[in-house]
Amino acid sequence: MLKNSFSEDPYTLEQLKKYAKDLARVYKSEKEKRKELENVYQELEKYAKDLARVYKSEKEKRVDIETAHQEVQKMYIPLERDASGEKGTTGGEQNDQIEFFGYYKGAKVLSGDYFNYKRLDDKHYAVIKCDVAGKGVPAALIMVQVATLFDSFFRKWTIKNPGFRINRLVYQINDMLVERGFKDKFASLSLCILNIESGEGYYCNAGDNILHVYSSSQGRTATIKLPEAPVVGVFPSELVDTRSGFKTVSHKLNSGDTLFFFTDGLDEARRYFRNSKLQIITCNEAFSKENGAYEEIYFKGSDNERLGVSRIHQIINAVFNREKFRLVKHYNPVPDEELTFNFSNCKGSSEEAVLALVSVEKVFRLYQGSKAGRSDKVVVDKKIDEFLRIYFDQYRKYFANPIETGDKLPVKTYSHIKEDEQYDDLTVLGIRKR
Repeated sequence: MLKNSFSEDPYTLEQLKKYAKDLARVYKSEKEKRKELENVYQELEKYAKDLARVYKSEKEKRVDIETAHQEVQKMYIPLERDASGEKGTTGGEQNDQIEFFGYYKGAKVLSGDYFNYKRLDDKHYAVIKCDVAGKGVPAALIMVQVATLFDSFFRKWTIKNPGFRINRLVYQINDMLVERGFKDKFASLSLCILNIESGEGYYCNAGDNILHVYSSSQGRTATIKLPEAPVVGVFPSELVDTRSGFKTVSHKLNSGDTLFFFTDGLDEARRYFRNSKLQIITCNEAFSKENGAYEEIYFKGSDNERLGVSRIHQIINAVFNREKFRLVKHYNPVPDEELTFNFSNCKGSSEEAVLALVSVEKVFRLYQGSKAGRSDKVVVDKKIDEFLRIYFDQYRKYFANPIETGDKLPVKTYSHIKEDEQYDDLTVLGIRKR
């Protein structure tokens, strides 16, 4: 019936034949296009997989290189080793006359923080704290060279030669940096020889001329100014001598006093101002000195605040006086948030003071809010986590969502919490005269 109707109308039949041919041609063309597109897609997918594989390999290489350099840095710092032989973040030494306790945690980017203490004889220890300017491999290499010079200088030390003339070492470090010609690289450092029986110390500095000492008799932390001196690595020693020079001076630690060395990763630790939506904001007023603060930790128009030396001294005082410390965060996304650390059960050791400083610095950079979800995670050093669990009153609120990572890792991970990035290496050394 249909066939007859087509045959009766040749025009219609021809139309259908032509349409069928066109349709077949289009179908073939589309099929070929789909095949070509499929081939292209497969090639793109293969390329993407190869690219991802290469990227992962390169990323792993970069991570391995950075990790290797950080491990090299740790080799020169007196830190405890775990069961596998890996160095952790803390280390200490003590006897009837003295306590040493230090903490070191590198930032993501390589830098040149360094500290060490070395027993010279039955009465004397040599101590150094160094902070190389800048970041990256050059800073780490300078740190290694400083550490090498420190070890070499004190390897054959005697009370007669070189005795307490430790400014000789500072000149050696300065000469090395100037001769190497590192561009825009210099270092601030503090160096001392400490008599652990008498508490008498001989100090020499370059750049950093402030000592932070908790006085047991006064019950507070004070700053002691050393002679002003340039950083090492900028001026030839001959030129340094024509001005201030690197001088050696003395200061005595009495029984119960604690000396603190730290780099700017602690006092310049920073957190950003945020609103309730966790968006970064700028402040519209100048900082008002309060609660014993004697420095400005932020300025009008800034979007962040520093931890600051005032807070550092308050934390130390609270530990040794067995008091509470209240952390105030300005422009906090959680209004009127109560953050308190109860140190009433502390024994007053250098270890407790150092761990308290690092723990408060960690909480200082953390922040919560309704926008913090399951994918927001922070990693906490297990030693710091344990200290916070004991002394941080809001521990259960902040660390309510642990993520299982196994017992072998030296860290713990928590979700539903955010943190501002660690600005620089975190290096703290406490030395307490018993």
